[in-house]
Amino acid sequence: MNEACAPPLADALRVAAHAWARLRAGTSLDRALEAARQATAAGPHPRLAAAAQDIAYTATRHLALIDAAIARLAARPPDAAVGALAAVALGQLVAQRHADYAVVDQAVAAAKADASTRAAAGFINALLRRWLRERDACLPELLRADEVRFNAPRWWLERVRAAHPQRADAVLDLQRRPPPLTLRVNRRRTTVAAYLDRLAQDGIAAEQVGAAAVRLRTPRPVDAIPGFAQGDVSVQDAGAQLAAQFLGARDGMRVLDACAAPGGKTAQLAELADIELDAVEIDRARAARIESNLARTAAHAHARIRVIVGDAAQPQSYAPAGGYDRILLDAPCTASGIVRRHPDIPWLRRPDDVAQLATLQSRLLEALWPVLSRAGRLLYVVCSVFPEEGERQARQFAACRADARAVPLTAGAEPFLQLLPDEVAQPWRGGTPTVHDGFFFALFEKT
Repeated sequence: MNEACAPPLADALRVAAHAWARLRAGTSLDRALEAARQATAAGPHPRLAAAAQDIAYTATRHLALIDAAIARLAARPPDAAVGALAAVALGQLVAQRHADYAVVDQAVAAAKADASTRAAAGFINALLRRWLRERDACLPELLRADEVRFNAPRWWLERVRAAHPQRADAVLDLQRRPPPLTLRVNRRRTTVAAYLDRLAQDGIAAEQVGAAAVRLRTPRPVDAIPGFAQGDVSVQDAGAQLAAQFLGARDGMRVLDACAAPGGKTAQLAELADIELDAVEIDRARAARIESNLARTAAHAHARIRVIVGDAAQPQSYAPAGGYDRILLDAPCTASGIVRRHPDIPWLRRPDDVAQLATLQSRLLEALWPVLSRAGRLLYVVCSVFPEEGERQARQFAACRADARAVPLTAGAEPFLQLLPDEVAQPWRGGTPTVHDGFFFALFEKT
C-alpha cells in the first residue's frame, strides 16, 4: 500500500485487533472484519478497511507463531483485547511490513486510544520491544514445531499428511503464503491474448495460467484491474474455472448451479453457452452477490437466469418439470484446498467437521440426482484436499447408484480429478492450470 495514501497505522491496528478478538472467539475472519469496522470509530479514511484487512490476514497467516511468541514473551496471558492488539502488531513485525519502530510506536498509540487497552500500553510496548531484541534467537526455535512452521493445528497436519503423504509438506507450505490474483477472461467480451496485450500496455505484468485464466504478478484492488468494472474479467482461481469447463453445458440446455454464491461459476456458465440457468443459494445476502456478479458481467444478455433463494437439497421447490440437462454441485466443504485465500480455516474447523460435511455432501448428491434428466450430467466439486469429501464421496455415490456412470474429465484419464494447491514455474501450454488452489472434481452421467 502506498504509504502516502495509507490511513494511520494505529487506526488500522485497532480495527484489525477487534477483528482478531472475534476470530479467536470462533467468527470467520471476513465476518470478524466486517463487525470490527462497524464497532470501531477509528476514522473515515477511505483505505482504512483495506489496511485493517491486510493486517488481520497477515497476522492470521502467522497465528501459531504469534501464539507461541506471546506465550514465551509474556509472564502471564494477556486479556483478550490486549492480546489481540499485541497479536496483530506482532504480525506486522514478523512480516516486516513497516519499520520496526513505526509498528511499536503505532501499537502503543492504538492501545492508548482504546479504553479496553489503555492501561496496557506499557505492556504492549515492552512485549514488542522484547520480541525485537530476541527475534533472531527466538524465531528458529519456535519454527521447529510443525504447528508453527505450517500454521495449522496438529490434527489438520495429520489429516493432510495421511491423505497426501508424498506432497503434504509442499501443500502445507504453499498454503501459508498469500494467494495469487487470478482473473477469468470473459470470452463474450475479449480474448486472453487481447487482454494480456491490454495489461502490457498499462504496464501490468501478467501471464496466462489456464484456458481463460490470467495471473497478475502483483495483486491489486479490483477497482484498479483494467476491465473489471465493465465485466471483461472476474476474479476467480484457475482451478475453480475448470468446473464450468468440465460441465460441458451447450446452447439451449437447462442448467442448475446449486450452492451458487458468490456467483463466479454462475457467470462463467453464462459466458460459455446460451442456456437456461437456475442459480440456487440458501443465504439471501450471498444470493445478492450472485445478482451483482451477473449484472457486472451482463450475463442476463445471453442467458435466461433465475437466482433462487432456497435450499438446494429441496429441488422439488424450484426444479422445472423436465429437470436439468446439467447440474453443477459445488458442495459445502471444509475448504481445505483454499487455505491460502482463507488462512483462518484450519483454526475454525474441528476434526469432526469433515464427517459432518461429508454427510451433507452425500445428502445433496442424493437430492439432486433425481432432477437430472436422462443422459444428463452432474459435476460434483469441492474445494477440499480431504478424500472423505472427494474421492471417497464420489466412489460411494457411484457404488450406490446403478444409473450413475463416472465420466473421465479428460481423454484417457482417471474418472476423478484431485487438484492439490500448486504453482508451477513454467508457462501454461494447455491442460491443467499451472497456478491453482485445491479442488476435487467428479463428473457423473445418468444412464
